[in-house]
Amino acid sequence: MDLVVNYKKAASKEEGWDLAKAQITPEYVAKFNVKAEINYDRASGKIIATGKGFTLSLEFSDNDCKVGVELSLMLRPFKGKILEAVQNKLEKTV
Repeated sequence: MDLVVNYKKAASKEEGWDLAKAQITPEYVAKFNVKAEINYDRASGKIIATGKGFTLSLEFSDNDCKVGVELSLMLRPFKGKILEAVQNKLEKTV
């Protein structure tokens, strides 16, 4: 994982997942100029967005959310910017 965001608002894994699901939408991912298909799996506590040349994964545990970003060679220069934006969004949300 590339980043860990501790919960500030959520009290549990499920609550964190619910709060993040409301914010991590195809429209939010499109902000990075990519189209994404998002798989929401509440039972496992994961949200995975995939698109051409990238995968964004969020794994929720009892106290935090682990974020992973896999990018194609062409998109790698933007990894820091993407992680920063996701971190800021999650810190405000969960």
